[in-house]
Amino acid sequence: MSITNHAVWLQVSAREIKRMTSRRLYLYITLIFPLLSYLMFTSLFSEGLPKELPIAVVDKDHSSLSRKLTRTLDASEMSRVTMQLSTAVEAQSEMRKGNIYGYVVWPVHFQADILAGRSPEVGYFFQNSVLIAGGLIQKDLSTTLNTISAAMNIQKREAMGQESSYIWSQVQPVKVDTHLLFNPQANYSVYLSTTLLPAMLQLFILIMTVYAIGVEIKQRTSREWLRLSGNSILVALIGKLLPYTVLFSLLAILQNCWLFGFLHMPLNTNLGSMVLASVMYVLSYQALGIFIVGTIPVLRDAISIASLYAALAMTFSGLTFAIEGMPELFQYWAKCFPIRHYLNIYINQALNGFGLTYSWFSYVSLLLFILLPFTVIMRLKGALIYQQYIEK
Repeated sequence: MSITNHAVWLQVSAREIKRMTSRRLYLYITLIFPLLSYLMFTSLFSEGLPKELPIAVVDKDHSSLSRKLTRTLDASEMSRVTMQLSTAVEAQSEMRKGNIYGYVVWPVHFQADILAGRSPEVGYFFQNSVLIAGGLIQKDLSTTLNTISAAMNIQKREAMGQESSYIWSQVQPVKVDTHLLFNPQANYSVYLSTTLLPAMLQLFILIMTVYAIGVEIKQRTSREWLRLSGNSILVALIGKLLPYTVLFSLLAILQNCWLFGFLHMPLNTNLGSMVLASVMYVLSYQALGIFIVGTIPVLRDAISIASLYAALAMTFSGLTFAIEGMPELFQYWAKCFPIRHYLNIYINQALNGFGLTYSWFSYVSLLLFILLPFTVIMRLKGALIYQQYIEK
């Protein structure tokens, strides 16, 4: 039967839609869970940056200056002084309990040493096993303490009668002109939300594709499905997966509209480019699902492998840990995940505003994923005909 016979495609698709409406599982995986994941992750990072992270102050000086500096720390954007403790031991105990992310120690004779022209040593300790929180606390404390130190130095030099130009040449001999490119607000949501949403979507696409095909073999209905398609495996696959392609593509487009329209994520290219990349992304993971179930036509094993593969996507996406910092073998392995290429397109085009020249390899890679099922298509057809499902 010709693959261009649209009437047969529609018959197979109508059969699949009937199966989809027969169980709530299909509704959950294709619609409810993806939408819930969109809402959960975008609301989770809606602030852009974690703010008012709890810290403690150990004030051994109890001077007017130490109290003023404590209020200055509390007024900073990232930190909030939630505890004023007597000893560093107490502060370490609270940090181990997870009640604070760091603490500052104002030493004994802190104000007196400053007034006497000595340089007291201020200690600050932060929890860096929680990497993002620790990094933000370190940055906030360093900025605050350096600013305070510079202000005191300026006041001291002014009291000595030094000129303003000379003071600044001593306090800040080198001026740093910093420019944050492409994400100037340092908004974590710009890369976390735009990574987590596609990562969740690929999980549902992969699981649903494997299940939709594998359950036919398990329930011994694959011959009926193949017979309806005129014994054409291509017609059978296209007709069966077409409803899912439409649903997941609409979800991917909704994801783009949600991120770039409602949440105002940076979009330095036309929306059509991201829609094209999103549709190719959906087709790539459907193709991978066909490849997995075609290679291992046992439903439970295929779903286990698909779940493991999908779970590794975040690790090899390149945004949680730079791919260039991984061993060379894993750098090649990262190219075996469509999400890696999709995010390259997002970073190069949507975020950085680069031209298509910088993303052509990612588009070609997604196209190669779409062609992947042709390597196992005859093996899959044999599994549909002989229904060799292993029960135990």
